[in-house]
Amino acid sequence: MFKEKTIQILKIIIPVGLGVYLVWHIYNQLTPVQRVELFNAFESANYFWVVLSFFMGLLSHWIRGYRWKFQLEAMGYSPHLANNFMAVMIGYIVNLALPRVGEVSRAAAISKYEGIPFQKSFGSILSERALDFIILLLITFTTLILQYDLLEKYALELISVVQSKFEAPILLAVGLVGIVLLSLGFYLLKKYSHIPLVGKIRSFINELLEGLRSIVRMEKRWLYLIATLAIWGLYIAMFSVCFYALEETADVGISAVFAGFVLGSFSIVIIPGGIGAFPVGIMQALLLYGVAAESGFALGWILWFSQTIMILLVGGLCMLIIPIFNKNRLNEQTG
Repeated sequence: MFKEKTIQILKIIIPVGLGVYLVWHIYNQLTPVQRVELFNAFESANYFWVVLSFFMGLLSHWIRGYRWKFQLEAMGYSPHLANNFMAVMIGYIVNLALPRVGEVSRAAAISKYEGIPFQKSFGSILSERALDFIILLLITFTTLILQYDLLEKYALELISVVQSKFEAPILLAVGLVGIVLLSLGFYLLKKYSHIPLVGKIRSFINELLEGLRSIVRMEKRWLYLIATLAIWGLYIAMFSVCFYALEETADVGISAVFAGFVLGSFSIVIIPGGIGAFPVGIMQALLLYGVAAESGFALGWILWFSQTIMILLVGGLCMLIIPIFNKNRLNEQTG
């Protein structure tokens, strides 16, 4: 009895403690000047638009959980939508504390509560992330092409970086060595699969590849595509409505919104969580459209904090609720 109570208490304390730590950690990353600017922005902001952005972001994450069902169903599993959504939110909150670990936590959560093999669910997440990155690149290059005059500097820097990466002899050498090692690895796995350990490794890789192929194998491809468009449409919408929160950015126009969206998105990709980098990216983008540096910087913090707080609150609640939800669900099924 004591052990069970201790476990229940820890299930509450750990998520709450994680949320408190993240708020403290993030706040301590800010300089004194950034803290003053942040509080000034909060005082002058129109919170209607911030709250609207909050719920748009939440809806996009719910649709992400809904979209994930199609991939898992293609592998023969029927997870509960609530578990999908809560696993997605757990992944996001873990990413704030431990960058790049969120996908692993998401796969582990759905594996634990739905009995889906970890490697299959993880493979489906990797394929989903690859698709989302392609969409982000399409938005980026479309924005650069349509606004080349203003964004020429950033376009040239991006092109030069890409060229330098592909022209680097060491990259070519690494690529060739990688292909040889992968080919050799697959050959050895096939030849020695009768050995128990090798057989387990081969099975793990096959299930991971099955998860990666889940997008191609699914029957509801059109629904998956519609859900994908809805996710990215909501990303852009939740980003753009926050511009109305400050008087200085309310009339910047759609071109500035897309420029800020692109730079802000890549700041999150480059710097895990976008701490510090996201507001700077927004500021740099809006400077091109005549918005004062302090206004662009303040808007960046409002955008970043509104979505970060949403992840902390909802992600923390999901960490608390998911074991209770599945315990009750199991009781209903066995009862």
